Amino acid sequence: MNHKLLKALNKLYKYPNYDYDREREVSLYLLDTLSPADRELLEQHHWQANDIGHITHDSVIHSLTSMQANANLSWKVIAAAFVTGVGGSFPRGISPLTSYHQMLHTRPHRYEEAERFRFCKVCGFSHNDEGWTNASYIRYAIHLGNVYGNSPIGAYVDITEFAQIIKNEPIIPSSEDIAVFNRLLRSLAEAPEDETPGKYEKRLTSMKLVKGTAGVRRGILQSLATVGILPNQVLELQADRWSNREDIVNGELQLNNTRGRSDMEMPWAGWYGGLGVDWDKAQQLFGEWIQP
Repeated sequence: MNHKLLKALNKLYKYPNYDYDREREVSLYLLDTLSPADRELLEQHHWQANDIGHITHDSVIHSLTSMQANANLSWKVIAAAFVTGVGGSFPRGISPLTSYHQMLHTRPHRYEEAERFRFCKVCGFSHNDEGWTNASYIRYAIHLGNVYGNSPIGAYVDITEFAQIIKNEPIIPSSEDIAVFNRLLRSLAEAPEDETPGKYEKRLTSMKLVKGTAGVRRGILQSLATVGILPNQVLELQADRWSNREDIVNGELQLNNTRGRSDMEMPWAGWYGGLGVDWDKAQQLFGEWIQP
């Protein structure tokens, strides 16, 4: 993203620069707090400050299935973008890995609540998600490198914008992106047998390898775990197969590091150093960019 535009968006979406629409229960961000130059910049880049839409389970599932016919999307394109995201040249490239996985495996289904959780057992659509959503804020967060693909709404907002981005210009990882990505995988493969996800995250931070916040780094690891490249001790996941959200979250009940913690989630929470990296799955998805 254009650096000047990102600075303007940081001002726009900065807390508490919004009014809360109580009727629609959504935050509306205030353009009048920006300078004329910043507002003009948003117009030049066709950035809509508040893209408000009404979302239901059935509408977002229909939208995701309709995206499956988009010829611009493929695992090769998604994998290339993810490498650029990990490497730091294109943080926007991180989120599409899980978003594409969600979109690709979406099938028409009715909302059926999970036994222990208030979300759809198949796709994870929360009962709280139905209503009005500000898609603009989600896009902004994704451009910072945050991951939204584990939510059907986030996946749809992400993948629709991403399809437009790659339509205009291909995303090609730089040599530095590829080097960082490979160093990340090797650091996971060479982890001590008993290293926990939390301990690894601290080690990754100290390495100063991956740019961005702790949340960005967590999103990268969660994404790799979602497609099975980082195995977990509960159930096998992979890029070419869907596992119901209920089955994944139920796995947290078997783990000690998720009890009483809302920040540590499956499937990344189910990894430990002894599991390392599933190199076969890594080769299938990222083989073009994995170095010997």
